[in-house]
Amino acid sequence: MKTMKKLIALTLAFVMVMALAIPGMAEDTPAKTAYDNPLTITGLAKGDKAHFYQVIAWGGESSGQYAGWKAVAPFDDVLSDGVMKTLLSSGGGITSELAGQLAKLATGNGTTFTVGSDGKAVLNNPAAGMWMALITPADADTVYNPVFISGDYQNVQSGGTVYALSDGYKDAVAKKSTLTLVKSAGDRTTVDSDAQHTVAIGDIMDFTVSTTIPGYGDIYQNPVFKLTDVLNGLVLSSGSIQVKVGGAVLSAGNYEQTASDGGYTINFDSDYLKTIKTPTSVTVTYAATVKSDAANAINQKDNEVTLEYSHNPNSDGDHAIKKDTTQHYTFTLDASGLGGGSNSQQYGTKTSELVKVGVDANGKPITETKEYSTISDGTIESWGGPLQGAVFGLFTNSAGTIPYQDKAGKNVTATTGSDGRMTFAGLDAGTYYLKEISAPAGFVTNSEVYKVDIVAKTKSVKVTETIDGQEVTYDTDILESYSVTITDSKGNKTEAAKYVFKNEATATNNDIDWTVAECVEHPFQFENVRGTELPSTGGIGTKIFYAMGAVLVIGAGIMLVSKKRVGE
Repeated sequence: MKTMKKLIALTLAFVMVMALAIPGMAEDTPAKTAYDNPLTITGLAKGDKAHFYQVIAWGGESSGQYAGWKAVAPFDDVLSDGVMKTLLSSGGGITSELAGQLAKLATGNGTTFTVGSDGKAVLNNPAAGMWMALITPADADTVYNPVFISGDYQNVQSGGTVYALSDGYKDAVAKKSTLTLVKSAGDRTTVDSDAQHTVAIGDIMDFTVSTTIPGYGDIYQNPVFKLTDVLNGLVLSSGSIQVKVGGAVLSAGNYEQTASDGGYTINFDSDYLKTIKTPTSVTVTYAATVKSDAANAINQKDNEVTLEYSHNPNSDGDHAIKKDTTQHYTFTLDASGLGGGSNSQQYGTKTSELVKVGVDANGKPITETKEYSTISDGTIESWGGPLQGAVFGLFTNSAGTIPYQDKAGKNVTATTGSDGRMTFAGLDAGTYYLKEISAPAGFVTNSEVYKVDIVAKTKSVKVTETIDGQEVTYDTDILESYSVTITDSKGNKTEAAKYVFKNEATATNNDIDWTVAECVEHPFQFENVRGTELPSTGGIGTKIFYAMGAVLVIGAGIMLVSKKRVGE
């Protein structure tokens, strides 16, 4: 008889998913149930919602599946007599697989509690028995496991002796995984200090995507964890993709990968995800090359990664989404701040940072022709005598002897047009040196080397957009300002251009609303003087003078010889 009493004497306990056992019931069969304390779950965040579902209830000594205890519908589908006996006997416990089965059966919102700043979820006046709480996180950074906790009650015997459930069984700490998604980049061949944001055409970028697989275990029947990376203005080197989990290279059989020039998708195998029982780090690394279509001035390229993942064991189709982006910019000398190289606000004139003019020995323009540059505040800059056909080159040293080359190994040069403008496209921010290589016919080549500094500054903004009906928020760095400064050999500086942007993210997508908040522009005029030297290109050159000199010398020699002969 005592043995039978011990079998049917029950004490419920909480167990966190992933734990292997729950405390046994009290040894005395309750004649009735009474409440004296609430159930409390700690370790939550403000705004989380805890949904409480009663899984096992007291049905009376002569009723129920096992010794007076009964499974509450719909959980009785999996809580058979054998399972109940295991759960409620000393040493029994909830496996992660059973926890997942129970979570999957939960319907509706249960008894819902919204967590305050104390990080607690409280269920007052609980009925005796076992309760399960499913936690809906306030943000997408957290994935909670189901929480199991026992109803706080007293066993009241007919003789008046009171047996109270231990306080330790009515409190539980939520077990969770903190999930982040970060995409970062580095430029292998940069000329500036901001290798993450500014690039040149042909540069190779090294990317890293870091995230965390939650401790799914067997709680989730068909977990999903899928990364999608989309590149803009870059060509992916598909053979460079490497996936590591927990610091070790992951076998290709554990995920499915598709890749193209414009990005990749990595979908982790569901059975593999169920082997991850604790939060585990994931890193994906790869390389990509900046494409030639990034040649416009301030060419803004955002490259985004999204993560779709299971976060609710109650539903296979309920997936959360996270996103992160990296922003990359290339620059063009002598073009408008927002790309395109023209500004139609007044006269349809182009903006200008570098111009070439022809002057006489007194510094006056050779022609009366004028060109105009219009900036955002309506100010108009002009210059006379635009000079066509001057060839300039970029160099990497102050002496102007080491040419700056593109990724094909070709020297980067520009030739001025009829308006005197020159354009160098697809540049990284940083320091360059500019020198005239050859002047137009009849003009003296300007041999001075000028220092050109392209300085870019980024700022972090918070972006909120809606993806598949979900609000997704992330931080990204976008261009706040950039400037072009020209310094001559004497140290004199000219701010040829400075653009400050008001670039706020819109509320519904990741488009950046670009407006020019400030624009300073002073076209730097490179002068070529005509008439002091006649270069060999396009004119008679200096050879005729050498020939004439030789003729005069020969003539003088002949005259001298003739005089000597006459004297003899």
